[in-house]
Amino acid sequence: MRAASAVALAAAALLAGCGGGATAPATSPRTTPLSPQERHGRTLFVRSCGACHELADAGTHGSAGPSLDEHPWRDVYVREVIASGPGLMPAELLRGADADAVAGYVAAATKR
Repeated sequence: MRAASAVALAAAALLAGCGGGATAPATSPRTTPLSPQERHGRTLFVRSCGACHELADAGTHGSAGPSLDEHPWRDVYVREVIASGPGLMPAELLRGADADAVAGYVAAATKR
């Protein structure tokens, strides 16, 4: 019974995505201000994506997924990744306006 509980807990954590626990940094190292939608996207990114993905602008250090600091990301591509959920990432972890906000934020945060 104990093993079944452990498996169920692990499955629930995987299905919930990698988010949780972190908070957005009070200030951002960026020099260009974020739009209100991008600021909302940063908050959602930290909560839903930051435990798995490293992104300096968000102050996250996740290592289960790729670092997003290595090159610029286009918002259209980020939105597609959120929708499809490649690898262990759950598909549609965020939807609609929330997915758009995160995609816009990641694009702004990685713009060179």
